[in-house]
Amino acid sequence: MSSIDSCFQDLQELGTLIRVKKQHCLHNRAHTDHYVYCLKEGICALHSVSPDGKERIYQYFQPNDLIGFIPAYIHDYPDDTFYAFSITAKSDCTLYQIPFAAFRDYIDRRPELYRWLFELTVSHYDCALRHCYALQKGNSLSRLCHALAELAVPCGSGYILHRYFTYSELANYLGIHTITVTRLMKRLKDMGIIRKQGHTTVIPDLRLLTSFAQDKAL
Repeated sequence: MSSIDSCFQDLQELGTLIRVKKQHCLHNRAHTDHYVYCLKEGICALHSVSPDGKERIYQYFQPNDLIGFIPAYIHDYPDDTFYAFSITAKSDCTLYQIPFAAFRDYIDRRPELYRWLFELTVSHYDCALRHCYALQKGNSLSRLCHALAELAVPCGSGYILHRYFTYSELANYLGIHTITVTRLMKRLKDMGIIRKQGHTTVIPDLRLLTSFAQDKAL
């Protein structure tokens, strides 16, 4: 077992296993109880909702990710910038819920893990930046392809997009209409770049999808 795997195991033992329903809010400015979460099953997202109800998704979290650890180290903000964001379950989820104090105490007793937290923070930051950049370049088709490649997970000899990522969810992530996503997904299916297996989207060749996305961005 690697040191990171051991760390995740130790953190899970510090927490309480909980199950939450889709749309359950794990963190926002209204919460008085603060926790870090190890995501075991399901999909969560960092997002915001405008006063007129429009959702903007910045980043997804998938199983084996650590969620909500940055607020454990930032107690006060000079303005409302970060209070605009929430972390919400986008599907039914199973998580280990760890109190801030227990999490900080564990990390303080193992200072070598600060490098791991730094690398995890950079990874999250990089994903969010890549997504924001992708929204500004290319057309809707190239942005959709990049999103599919980003969110796909290995399965057998290919990759799949979990059923949680409905056309409506992808539309919110990309800032386009659901009908546009439906039309573009049909185009990718007709070209053989993706295929449907029940409610699951299958990507047989991720390199082909990535190459196609790059070509369409030009």
